[in-house]
Amino acid sequence: MNSHNSLPRRAHTSHHDSTGPGAVVPVTRLVHAGLNRAATAISQTSALRPTDDLGQAARARRLCELHTRRARWWAILRRVTVADLDIPAVYLCAVAIACVGAEGSARFWRDAADDWQARAEHRPTSDVAGAMSNWHELGLTEPPAPGLPAPLAEAAP
Repeated sequence: MNSHNSLPRRAHTSHHDSTGPGAVVPVTRLVHAGLNRAATAISQTSALRPTDDLGQAARARRLCELHTRRARWWAILRRVTVADLDIPAVYLCAVAIACVGAEGSARFWRDAADDWQARAEHRPTSDVAGAMSNWHELGLTEPPAPGLPAPLAEAAP
C-alpha cells in the first residue's frame, strides 16, 4: 500500500499531445521530457567552441544553468517517488545520485564561468582554477593558506 503524501503524481496540462488537451500527465513523464530537453541543450552547448575568454564564460554560465535545471528535474522525481513504498530503494538511490551529480556539474560550470570571466577582465582566477590559472601571467604568487604564517623569507625584515 502506498503512503499518503501531498505531492502530485500527475499534472494537468492544456498542451495538445497524444492524450488530448487538458489531460492528466504523470509527473514521471514530465520529468523524463524535461531531462531529455536538458540533455539536448547540454549537448548542443557543449559542442560550441568559443574563441575568447568572454565566450568561454558565457558558455560555462549556460552549462551551469542547464545542469541546474537538470538537477531540479531529478529533485522533482526524488520528491515524487520517495514516499512511494512500491518504488525499490535502489531506484531512489539512483535518483539521488543523479541529482547530486547534476548539482556538482552545475557548481563546476559556475566556478569555470567565474574563472573565465576573471581571465577576460585580467583579474586573478580562483585558487582552484588549476590549468586555467592565470596567476603566473599576472605576476602573482599564491598567498599562504588562511591561518598559516607567512613563509620565513617574507617574514624577515
